[in-house]
Amino acid sequence: MEKYNQYYFSQHPRATKKQIDKPRHPSINQWCILPRMQMNALKQKWKLFGCWLINELGYTNMKLDSFDIIMTVFFDTKRRHDVDNQVPKFLLDSFTESGFIVDDDEKHLRSLTLKTGYDKNNPRTEIEVIIND
Repeated sequence: MEKYNQYYFSQHPRATKKQIDKPRHPSINQWCILPRMQMNALKQKWKLFGCWLINELGYTNMKLDSFDIIMTVFFDTKRRHDVDNQVPKFLLDSFTESGFIVDDDEKHLRSLTLKTGYDKNNPRTEIEVIIND
């Protein structure tokens, strides 16, 4: 996240606030209660981050056609979290926009597995992409 924040502030020198505070995708519950303009702003923040990440990893324009994704969110608390609220909608959209995947529809994304875990010292999101032949 720190590397992205450095990149973001270099591109937006007048900005004073980090675009993404936590290294995990916002839950559907967090997103759906926001007013429409804030919903769109949150989606754009994550879309920009996802496109930057794909570019940083060198995966731009890979155009994966058939794949499975396993996403694991590690929280920094043992508080109860609903796994189904952790759907990575914004990241999948950025994967499509960056050209990493062709699309996130059922023809291309064959399965999406969501997992959660606990890691007090290193909260994070891990994404595993399995390419199908």
